[in-house]
Amino acid sequence: MEKNRKRLLEILHYLIKYTNEDKRVTCFDIITHLEKAGINNTNRKTIYEDIKVLNDFGLVIEYDGQGYYLLEAPFSLAEIKLIQDSLYSLKNLDLNLLNKLNEKLYSFLSLDEEKLLNDLSFNNLHKDKKLLHRLELILEAIKDKKAVIVKRKNKENELIFPLYLHRNNDYYYFYYHYPNNKKIYHFRFDNILDLNICEQLDNIVISKSSIIEHINESSNSFYKGKSENVTLIILKNHDYLIERILDDFPNAIKTKEGIALKVNVNNIFFSKIVEYGKDILIKEKNVAKEFNDYLKNIINNYRPEK
Repeated sequence: MEKNRKRLLEILHYLIKYTNEDKRVTCFDIITHLEKAGINNTNRKTIYEDIKVLNDFGLVIEYDGQGYYLLEAPFSLAEIKLIQDSLYSLKNLDLNLLNKLNEKLYSFLSLDEEKLLNDLSFNNLHKDKKLLHRLELILEAIKDKKAVIVKRKNKENELIFPLYLHRNNDYYYFYYHYPNNKKIYHFRFDNILDLNICEQLDNIVISKSSIIEHINESSNSFYKGKSENVTLIILKNHDYLIERILDDFPNAIKTKEGIALKVNVNNIFFSKIVEYGKDILIKEKNVAKEFNDYLKNIINNYRPEK
């Protein structure tokens, strides 16, 4: 019984972390994951029976011919954030207990949601709880390819199709197009005052490469002017740090050496490198020297006059 319960929980955790309506896992994937978790002697029949047990328990696990996916997680991202904020507000809560509770909360989130929740500590979304809810709605609309009606500061209501969310300089930027128009536009996400999802479906296909090209050509300070090839070397195995860099730079590529970027080398870029902390090295000597000069200038600016 204990072994069966452990297997069921491990399958549920795997489905929460790695599946949604756009991502599937096969029976073989589940069996392989269980073996890595030390649960052996599992076959297809066992997986079929376990999926049925989880569905009978009230979960909604779908199979569409390509694989299994969890249709709805036990908690939404907004609900997890609300619980987490409540925990942090308890002044006398033991730090070890807080960390353990956080780990349990994160077990209910997919990897994408976990990264997004971590991301909130690096941007301004935590200042306004409504922003988190709107962010969830936008992600839902992007996933379902539905239109949204958006109310922005000093703007009338607009019907638009959301395409992409990109974080930069501690803010999210929202990329979209209008009906019957393939041109891509963007604005800062916290300019949204209100939004609602519509049933109208997007019938225009815009490739992710086109969206990334628009980001690179937009007013983003990272991409202004002549760009250079830069390789960031990660000194320690920080998966979240790697994911954050890949989010900051949509054209970044993960390589054996580190992360390859094509970026305009300027003070804005160097300030972002400072944010990443001490476990980052710049491979190119000329860029590394410019970075050192940038740091020296900061030190000199903060040095008190004699």
